[in-house]
Amino acid sequence: MLFNDFGLQRFAVTLPDNPDASVATAGKDYTLFVNIGTVAVPTWTKVGGQRNSPLKQTADTIDVTHKGSGGYKATIAGLKGWSIDLDGLAMLDDDGVDAVEYAYDNSKQLNVKFTRPDGKYKTGWCSVTEFTLEPPHDGEATIKGSLEGVGPLSAWTTATP
Repeated sequence: MLFNDFGLQRFAVTLPDNPDASVATAGKDYTLFVNIGTVAVPTWTKVGGQRNSPLKQTADTIDVTHKGSGGYKATIAGLKGWSIDLDGLAMLDDDGVDAVEYAYDNSKQLNVKFTRPDGKYKTGWCSVTEFTLEPPHDGEATIKGSLEGVGPLSAWTTATP
């Protein structure tokens, strides 16, 4: 039997999965959630319209250069911090976006969860230090926000079924 007049035959194929676990992942599969429940019983709600939400982890630089360092600078890591720069479409009636804006308006901290495609996630507390709504007359309405960490992020955790 010909398929689409290209001479291709229709048949069922079973292909193996690549056993190499070091396969790259797509950024679209990393997602930011906010807790609109309680600490004891979290209700993780996706921040809708996300286009980009990079998780940035940093450490201050402490200069420990001395006369014996051979004319080269020497540094060690100091205080650590993390942030997420949220960028996305403005979505109406979106509980996640509403929670971010509410936290900004009321100077409340957010409990967030950052997930990756294999189901592992990090959680932490943050302050919303910027929330921008940009509705141009000739384009899509967008939001931007800066979430600055308060304390550490958790280690990558595996979701329990």
